[in-house]
Amino acid sequence: MNIRQRNLLKKLKKQGSLSIEDEASELQVSSMTIRRDVQLLIDHGLAVKTQGGAIPRTNDPEQLFIQAKATDAQQRIAIKAVELIPDKSSIMLSTGSTTLEIARKLAVSGKQLSVVTNSLPIAATLFQTSIKVILTGGTLRSNSLDLVGPITEKNIDEYYIDLLFSGCDGAKSDEGFFTKDLELAEMERKSVEKSHKVIIVTESHKFNSPSFVKFASPDEIGTVISDSKLSAKDRIELEKQGIEVIVC
Repeated sequence: MNIRQRNLLKKLKKQGSLSIEDEASELQVSSMTIRRDVQLLIDHGLAVKTQGGAIPRTNDPEQLFIQAKATDAQQRIAIKAVELIPDKSSIMLSTGSTTLEIARKLAVSGKQLSVVTNSLPIAATLFQTSIKVILTGGTLRSNSLDLVGPITEKNIDEYYIDLLFSGCDGAKSDEGFFTKDLELAEMERKSVEKSHKVIIVTESHKFNSPSFVKFASPDEIGTVISDSKLSAKDRIELEKQGIEVIVC
């Protein structure tokens, strides 16, 4: 490990979690650089991946549910997303750090909802609230606390979803929305197919950075909620394709 990676490991052990975006900002390097550093720690068995960061590897399963704090932009996006959810509707929250923040806001909202999710942290966040939680079932990914695979996709087929909230690992306003994981992409595609309206919740820095595989085209998306740093070019391109754009 280089000096930066050793320092990240020390910080991880000291504070109990790392946020990729926070570390990239503090060290003035790209998010991709920190993501590679964190992946090295994971590969060496020193850390466990969380949405947007990592925690130390531990023998205590409870520790796996400790998730990084949402960024200010994610919190604003989540507040706006909750405002769009009608009471007594059926929604799906796909795995992701922004959708997890939506779950946190919903947990204290008092809304009466049914929430379908493939994310174990989201399900745990909504435990003992007024919200009915339905887990999709499926295979637990080895590097993230969410469920994917044929069983997940088959079970999603059984539901009618009013609103799907999904994040992404990358986006291009003229092409669509991407994820790094092929199995997760298949699950996302099935979710998009089964949902009356699809809402993408993502920070603006994800745009113009397509990831490995596309899971949704612009014509399948109803709304994009992003932060105020979304470029005018991307906003115009999205709106040109009939997508409602909300910045906050």
